[in-house]
Amino acid sequence: MKNFRELYCTQHRIPLDAFERDVVDRSLHRHAKPFYWLLGLNRDYTSPDFEFVRGVGELRNRRDFRNEAAEFHYHPHNRGLLRSVLRLRVSTHRLQRIFETEIEEHGSRPPM
Repeated sequence: MKNFRELYCTQHRIPLDAFERDVVDRSLHRHAKPFYWLLGLNRDYTSPDFEFVRGVGELRNRRDFRNEAAEFHYHPHNRGLLRSVLRLRVSTHRLQRIFETEIEEHGSRPPM
């Protein structure tokens, strides 16, 4: 069975190296989208988001998502006003919906 990254890239017809950027963009809290490009100039700021998406990309089933989300929540760079209070970061709920949709709809299908 393909992992989430492979399923997502196949379904959305994007190269594997575009996976993280695409999923981070789709998983941001809506109010974070206009500011994230500026915050992204500081790689330390965005590293928890990309590490979270990278970890979820390797998953093959829904059970393991909770562990990745917990690691994201407790990431040392996930503290502070901008990330915790203003939520200028990836939404775990949005990413979970994207992940579950791909796994449920396309996870058991043979490759096209």
